[in-house]
Amino acid sequence: MRKVSLFGIVITMMIAGFGVWANSSHSAVNAAIGPPPIDPFSLMAHAKDLPTQEELNLKMWPDNGVVRY
Repeated sequence: MRKVSLFGIVITMMIAGFGVWANSSHSAVNAAIGPPPIDPFSLMAHAKDLPTQEELNLKMWPDNGVVRY
């Protein structure tokens, strides 16, 4: 008897949850208010005076990985 009433409660809760979900008027697409999207092509087109990869490597690893004792 306990399993039958527990099953009934679970089914009732599932139906209630589905009803609330189906009748909700909230839309995640309309609610997404945030910063404007980033355009990677305009970032690449307007990038100027950036260091080369070799300059970055020399700055990050000045000894080129050589360990001196």
